[in-house]
Amino acid sequence: MKEANPELNSFEQNNIRSIIGKYLKFWPLFAGSLLIAIVLIFLYMRYYAENEYEIRGTILLKNVEAGQGFGGLSDFANMGLVKNTHSLEDEIGIITSIGTMEEVISKNNYNITYYIEGNIRDVEVYGKNVPINIIVDETVNNLIYDLPITIKFIDSVTYELTAIVEDKEIKSQHTFGEVVTTPYGTFTIAAKRETQKLENIKKLYFKIGNKDDYVTNFLGNLSVIPANKTGSSLTLSYIANDKAKGEEILSKIIETYIEKTIKYENELAENTIKMIDERLKLLSGEIEVVEKTVVDFKTEKRVTNIASNADTYVQQSNEYKNRVAEYQTQINVLEGVEFSLQNGNNESTIGGAAINDPSVNSLIAQYNEALAEKQRLSQSASSSNPLIANIDENLTSLRQAITQNVRSVKNGYSIAKGNLLGNASRYDSQIAKVPGMEKELLDISRDKSTKEGLYLYLLQKREEEVLSLAAPVSSTRIVSYPKSGKFPISPNKKLMYFSGLLLGIFVPISLLYVKDVLNNKISSVEELTQNLAAPFLGEIAHSKNNTIVVTEDRATSPEAELFRLLLFNLNFLKKTEKNQTILVTSTEKGEGKTFIASNLALTFASNGEKVVVLTFDLREPKLMENFNLPNSPGITDFIVKKGLNADQIIQKHSSIDDFYLVGSGSSMNQIGRLMVSNRIGVLMDTLKQEYDRIIIDTAPIGLISDAFALNNYIDSSIYVVRKNKTKKQSLKIINSIYKDNRLKNTMVVLNDTKAAAAYGYGSTKG
Repeated sequence: MKEANPELNSFEQNNIRSIIGKYLKFWPLFAGSLLIAIVLIFLYMRYYAENEYEIRGTILLKNVEAGQGFGGLSDFANMGLVKNTHSLEDEIGIITSIGTMEEVISKNNYNITYYIEGNIRDVEVYGKNVPINIIVDETVNNLIYDLPITIKFIDSVTYELTAIVEDKEIKSQHTFGEVVTTPYGTFTIAAKRETQKLENIKKLYFKIGNKDDYVTNFLGNLSVIPANKTGSSLTLSYIANDKAKGEEILSKIIETYIEKTIKYENELAENTIKMIDERLKLLSGEIEVVEKTVVDFKTEKRVTNIASNADTYVQQSNEYKNRVAEYQTQINVLEGVEFSLQNGNNESTIGGAAINDPSVNSLIAQYNEALAEKQRLSQSASSSNPLIANIDENLTSLRQAITQNVRSVKNGYSIAKGNLLGNASRYDSQIAKVPGMEKELLDISRDKSTKEGLYLYLLQKREEEVLSLAAPVSSTRIVSYPKSGKFPISPNKKLMYFSGLLLGIFVPISLLYVKDVLNNKISSVEELTQNLAAPFLGEIAHSKNNTIVVTEDRATSPEAELFRLLLFNLNFLKKTEKNQTILVTSTEKGEGKTFIASNLALTFASNGEKVVVLTFDLREPKLMENFNLPNSPGITDFIVKKGLNADQIIQKHSSIDDFYLVGSGSSMNQIGRLMVSNRIGVLMDTLKQEYDRIIIDTAPIGLISDAFALNNYIDSSIYVVRKNKTKKQSLKIINSIYKDNRLKNTMVVLNDTKAAAAYGYGSTKG
């Protein structure tokens, strides 16, 4: 027994357990779907899917962000005199360039793929597993790309080619090494030396692909990223279907990049050497010109070494100036002697010790001796003494001689002094020119030093470039060689099987959901109660016997137990004390209202109550037929025939105690007029006095409204809904009847369910 409750319905609607239980009823469908999904995933993984492996390698770029030259010569980097610096972005661009990839594909013939035919799918082979080498002439116009060309080895020198072009098979025989010209291309096939017994090799075919397509494919599978944020390492990854082939391809990409780097650096070195040689030749001539300028300058200026010559000039000038000073001193002394002789006392001696001239000194000595002799004689003789007179004459002569000699010597000194002053001035003039000459020579020497320094630097750089050409070393180092991961990155087996499980669950859920959406029939108790306003009385299980439950073991059958439960719920939900008269109806024919009415009456009778069942389905009566009893006389006869009493239309069942039935009566027209007859009230009053329960089987409400005419005579009504038969829109009719009380105490029964097993009685019939 369930009664409509909005809060309870909302709870049930959101109850996960209820939802899961709804779908778990179809567990065989889920099991089959899961099994099919897992098998399909297994077959896909085993025979169709191609594994993809990630191959990774790391390289170190030595000259990234730092030059390989002398420190402080960054200005020369752009001249090619030192190795240019590179950025990681530039190197990534070179590695992932179309040119690099084209070179990798062309040098290794990666656009030619070889296959061995398999039972389910063809298998690609390469490297040592391929017994031939193919050189394709891609300049011809008739080359057909991606055409399967089968090669059959006849013997060690002969083979046969087969291809289908425009639905026409083309076969031709050739020998290894010859140029093969066919309607689909021109190429040369050579057998590898290490391959033995070609005729024993399985059937092989190859395809020649468009290099542009392969370049796009290779670049799509290649990824180059910095290994870290601050370093100069790059991590290269390549996605391939075969581990070994992927490792080889990534190795070839790295090798090609290194070769291109070495080639570029060698070209740079060669161009640098050429430029340096031209510059050295030019500098050599410029240095010769500068050296000649130095020679001409020293010749013109008559100097060998300006510094030492300047010292000589200063020394000579000082010597001349010292001698001038000496001469001036002599002149001054001589002038003093001359002044003394002319203005001095004739009785005093003449000082001449500082005079360097010997003649003057001799005369002065004679004069001083004569004067001393005179003074000695004057002490003993008079001035008139002839000796004194002779001495005076001698003194006079000596003074005159001294004066003349002094003047002569003084003039000589003056002339010598003038000459010395001239010489000193000449040296002073040379000294004054020294700073200018030094500056001029310094400019010339600086130019010479600059050119000589650049000349030596270029010589050193030339030697470096020559050495780099003699022993080429790439600026790229392989840190870790390409290596494939242990497990494929695609397809992910765990993810695929998990997806298969999800698909195996999703498909049946989707089917069931679509079925529910498209199904306009009531299919479960939950669906009924969630949309039902009237009380839910219970459910009746499906039974093979779709008429009445009349068996010897009726009292203990699962169906009988369900009807007893229905009886209990009916008494629980009653709104009158006796709940004596119960009407049973449905929406349309075939929903089991007669079956429910018959078995409900039998259940009351089995409990010892006196029960009568009335067939008020006057248009298509079935109840009496189920009990093998006649319909007439019955209800229509009682209504029409005024003298007929109730006892005359009541039939007692021959084998069931307390069980009575009333048929529909004779067939008549205008049934609707009969349903509003007062005779029905008379019949119902009579039956209520004699019977404990009155069960009324009426016509379906969805077709006609006969049942509503009996509302005044009933205590309760049972509305029968059949699983997968009654339409969902009928619930609106039921809810409307319940809310408007058009049938008293309306309760709903769900018929034809599988509830018997749920109640623990085992399988239901049918």
